[in-house]
Amino acid sequence: MYIIDFEPIGLRIPCMKGDTVFNAAGKAGIPIISYCGGKMICGRCKIRIINGNVSAISTNEKNLLSEEEIANNYRLACTMRVLSDLKVEIPPESLETIQQLQLLGKEPQLSLDPVITKYKIKLQESSLENPLADWENLQKFLKDKYGFKNLRPDITLLQNLSSNLRNKNGEYSAIIRDDEVIGITKSAEDFHGISIDIGTTKLAVYLVEIHSGQTIAIKGAMNPQIAYGEDVMSRISYAMENGVDQLRNCLLNTLNQLIQELTGNPEKVVDVTIVGNTAMHHLFIGLPVIQLGRAPYSPVVVQSLDVKARELGLNVAQGAYIHLLPNVAGFIGADHVAMLLATEIYKTSKNTIGIDIGTNTEVALSVNGDIASLSCASGPAFEGAGIKHGMRASNGAIEEVNIKNNKIDFKVIGDIPPTGICGSGILDAISQLRQQKIIDQRGRLQDHDLVSKKKSGREFILASKKNSEIEKDIVVTQHDINEIQLAKAAICAGINILLQEYGINEEEIEKVVIAGAFGTRINVENAIKIGLFPSIPLNRFTQVGNAAGVGAKLALISKEYRSIAGDIASRVRYVELTTHPKFTREFSHALQFP
Repeated sequence: MYIIDFEPIGLRIPCMKGDTVFNAAGKAGIPIISYCGGKMICGRCKIRIINGNVSAISTNEKNLLSEEEIANNYRLACTMRVLSDLKVEIPPESLETIQQLQLLGKEPQLSLDPVITKYKIKLQESSLENPLADWENLQKFLKDKYGFKNLRPDITLLQNLSSNLRNKNGEYSAIIRDDEVIGITKSAEDFHGISIDIGTTKLAVYLVEIHSGQTIAIKGAMNPQIAYGEDVMSRISYAMENGVDQLRNCLLNTLNQLIQELTGNPEKVVDVTIVGNTAMHHLFIGLPVIQLGRAPYSPVVVQSLDVKARELGLNVAQGAYIHLLPNVAGFIGADHVAMLLATEIYKTSKNTIGIDIGTNTEVALSVNGDIASLSCASGPAFEGAGIKHGMRASNGAIEEVNIKNNKIDFKVIGDIPPTGICGSGILDAISQLRQQKIIDQRGRLQDHDLVSKKKSGREFILASKKNSEIEKDIVVTQHDINEIQLAKAAICAGINILLQEYGINEEEIEKVVIAGAFGTRINVENAIKIGLFPSIPLNRFTQVGNAAGVGAKLALISKEYRSIAGDIASRVRYVELTTHPKFTREFSHALQFP
């Protein structure tokens, strides 16, 4: 057993001989950045050895680290194995910070019709002359007083019913869901619902007062499954090799922690709604995902599901259910249905595009009320992955860039010296470079005072090392530009194919709704100028925040919205992008900048 001393955080943890520093840090909860889940691919988990013995440098490390970094004792935490007590430094760019999560979204006018109701009860006392069983006594009262017929009990309700009914301290109420009594509570106690958006990158959890529709509190966190792969296909690959349990358990642990922090008493949560793309949906409930990783990408189930929360390990009230909104097909999941629900695209008569930008981007086009949707594998570049100095939208990230007359102005989250650049920042930078003709139509960096030539290729210096927190230049590389080209080409190709499916052109688009955390921060004008969005007037664009989370909340507070969600899922016409005959041509064309 050895000890690893992590600086500058000052934490010392035990480690078995031969274990990697990345694994040891993960077990101790030290958030070292990795976009590949420790598979020695991304090169982001850089640490510097201060002293101690470790395994010899690997070929992967030599390929992913610069000669200067190697000379200064930098290694990759996922590859380096511990052979003695060790002291290492985690540089700022390798230490994960809390992402700036856009959790809020615009809500339509609420229509309250909750599936959960609460009714005061006052039961006749059982006696030798009138020996009523407890459940039959409660059932009879609810029938006589409120007109309920054929009610059934949750098993945990029966297990605690006798003690609850014989507790004389205060008035009590029965909590009823459809035809089932799921709990007994003191009448004066509040009870709540939880709606959850399980994103590939982020989690958003909303605590809601069911009968008023008021959002009481919101919590966000990174999806811990990122440790096993930044994108959906990486996680499916991991699940195919190792099963779904580890992916599922780490997600459950984080959700339970968030619910505990939100409520202080999870037993007050009596109903839950959850949305996510098809892969996140399947991994949450423990369904196999191997078939999602291969054409034709078939889900196990697309219909909505109602499952007891205790059966899935979510810590809320014992009788509570989880309502999982329906999926559509392929990777178009419940989060897309929730987005269409929240933005009301499902009932518009205008030619409307809905884009939920993320690691997996979903695009919908509504024409005369008919909706077609597809999923674009845009990848994690907009979250900073695959970008040399990329990072998520957290403190220290450059989020806005403006270049004029060779003068660079940028805005940094937290108003501190920059440690990297997030998705909105890299998009801004590339758009500005194109407008200044520092990159050409094919995306190639041209000769310029701020463009340096390295062995690995050309780089544009965005922030000099004297102005950065990481004591090195923060740059936009040729590789970074190519990564954004791939991401924007996938989305642009998807939009163009949907337009062709309906035989309309860009000018006929009357409205574009941009959803998602990245979609909220994005500079729409810059996005248009690099060809990410259609070239139409800015006043036709609307940015709505986390629409999927809002859709989950709507389904929590209204049976009608649950019904509408089912109708939306059945109406949407699914278009499989990867096998579409026009995809390759559209994608190749969209790689170029306007």
